[in-house]
Amino acid sequence: MTEQTVFLCDDDEGVRSSISFLLRQHGLRVATYASGPELLAVLDASTVSPRGIFILDVRMEPLSGLQVHEALIARGLGARMPVLFLSGHGDIPMAVSAMARGAFNFVEKPYANDDLVQLIYSAMELEVQWHGRMARHDALRQLIAGLSRQQVRLMPLVAAGELNKTIAWKMELSVRTVEEHRRKIFDRLHLHSAAELATLLAEARVAGIDIPRDTEAP
Repeated sequence: MTEQTVFLCDDDEGVRSSISFLLRQHGLRVATYASGPELLAVLDASTVSPRGIFILDVRMEPLSGLQVHEALIARGLGARMPVLFLSGHGDIPMAVSAMARGAFNFVEKPYANDDLVQLIYSAMELEVQWHGRMARHDALRQLIAGLSRQQVRLMPLVAAGELNKTIAWKMELSVRTVEEHRRKIFDRLHLHSAAELATLLAEARVAGIDIPRDTEAP
């Protein structure tokens, strides 16, 4: 498993040095970057999905922290790794706006070391939760991908507790075919009841997996 890393991006060398020294004293792994393009180039070149959190200064050149955040969101990392902003007093409205876009929190300069470290620990704990959720969603996506199109269309009816003969009528299938599809669905997804299937479908929709809601025949 990739080790959690604090990806620190700030164009102030003094800030980078002081924060990285502080975090390494607490046993945290830190990677520092002097600009947004430098950070993004490293992420794009990596063949391994990163783990950890980002710390971004709000005001940087040539890309601001908010622009870097948008780039992370575009790369799919904004939903996997918490983003913590470092902001000056005048930057607070921008930092709040970034939080509305999914950023974890912001720290106003000058910051207290203990407060910063505590926020980082909290962000890294959240990343562990997010990583576990995404892993579950990926596994669920693979399981559902192993079903036929007809079986996927049939799942909501089974989850709703419909009888086999009712499903057969709605889907224009034989009862025997419905029974076989039901068995394969339960075996493939490692389920034992319609209630379990309903719970799984709810999680699948949260994960963005396309599950038909209609009952029309394919």
